[in-house]
Amino acid sequence: MRETKTNIMNDNLDYTELICELNPNLQKHAEVLIAYLNDLGFESFMETEKGINAYIPQSLFNKEDLHGLESRFPDFKLKISHLIIKDEKWNESWTKHYFEPIIFGNELVVRASFHPEFPNAKKEIIIDPKTAFGTGYHGTTYMLIEEILKLDMQGKSVLDMGTGTGILAILSKMQASGRTVAVDNDPKAIINTKENIIINNTPDIEVLEGEMSIINESFDIIYENIWKNIVINDMPKLANSLNMGGVLLTSGFYYKEFKEVKKAGEKQGLNFISVREKDDWAMVKFVKG
Repeated sequence: MRETKTNIMNDNLDYTELICELNPNLQKHAEVLIAYLNDLGFESFMETEKGINAYIPQSLFNKEDLHGLESRFPDFKLKISHLIIKDEKWNESWTKHYFEPIIFGNELVVRASFHPEFPNAKKEIIIDPKTAFGTGYHGTTYMLIEEILKLDMQGKSVLDMGTGTGILAILSKMQASGRTVAVDNDPKAIINTKENIIINNTPDIEVLEGEMSIINESFDIIYENIWKNIVINDMPKLANSLNMGGVLLTSGFYYKEFKEVKKAGEKQGLNFISVREKDDWAMVKFVKG
């Protein structure tokens, strides 16, 4: 998943917030828009129910850059508005308005570094709200985290494709996984993942830049949280890279699309186990053999 800049927004600085509503609100459309806005100087992004919010220091904001933006993208409709967020402590703003700790019972809390600790949680993952998809807020990541918490990870080899923030690979290591590899095709997401690995004291994770084509080994457990067309395109390689008895968890697509993913997996000899749904998103689980 895409990550743009690695710095949290600065305290004591006015920001322009660009509110973007996408229709349809698909992850692939959000990533296209984020890439475009990143080139305009927007430095941080937040997923919302209707699309994304983008942030840029007010001193760098040029309203002319927005001219024609709503009609620029042929694959989705875009509605934008913007406002100024006055000088304030940004950590307090994110805590109050945008990124709250995500609690998975007593098993896990996903929080930012500026949130208080949760002493009753068995595990904590710290992901500062920067720009990569994968804080646990999005339905796809949330379902994958819930599923990983159920798996026996002890000593299992893991591949996390489209790692984004690295959250799934980090959780796997906290669940005592063996060899763990995190892959993303965005070099800035790679930087973000490496930072989060250090923050969460899970150094034994190999981070690679690239796509599924660079993988030349097999794994016990594979995650791929990318949109439908890439999951389907990668399915032959995913199936071939999965050890016998291994688990493949796929997400990043809508529930209404899951039958296409199911069909693609079964075509490669994988056994369809289950599908889950959250906020219209799907997570499909396969087992090999």
